[in-house]
Amino acid sequence: MKLLPSHELIGARIVGELPSADMVDLWVRISSGIVKYGFVIEYRDLEPPRTGIFDGLRITVDPDVGFEMQCFLLLHLFGHSVQWVAPSLEQALGELQRTQDRSRFLQVLHDYEFQAARFGMQLMHEQGVTRLDQWYSDFVETDWHYVERFYQTDKIPPWTDCIVTGCPLIEPAPIPALRQRQVEVRFAF
Repeated sequence: MKLLPSHELIGARIVGELPSADMVDLWVRISSGIVKYGFVIEYRDLEPPRTGIFDGLRITVDPDVGFEMQCFLLLHLFGHSVQWVAPSLEQALGELQRTQDRSRFLQVLHDYEFQAARFGMQLMHEQGVTRLDQWYSDFVETDWHYVERFYQTDKIPPWTDCIVTGCPLIEPAPIPALRQRQVEVRFAF
């Protein structure tokens, strides 16, 4: 009996091993949804360690990043873009920008990251992608471990050391009304 690698098994949703057909379908659907929400998607060479940036009008992804990570970045940066251009969410960003206490900052940052993740999940569902909830939830949690470790150590950790699976599913959150406008450039690394 020939064993298939886990990324070829139907239903495998391991971070870093999403089947190619799923990635292409996800990319097509979410990029369409992002554009319909009024954001521009752009490919551009970014200065390391940046993998993606957003400015309220556009989401930019570095083309040197692997395709699966590009899919996640689009969802992730879409969620953050929503946070920065939704008038109803403006006040929530204040604490993120002004919190000096490190432990409080990490809690505020966690909440910020997971709120963005909920908007990303909503976008997936609106675009008819409902079979990748576990993959996305695991990717969000993996990303959080990565970001948290960076802020705890001031060093970028190896991505593979942060991968987790079987995480609780991210609950989608309705996307509030948006008012596209230029904001300070923010980035993912």
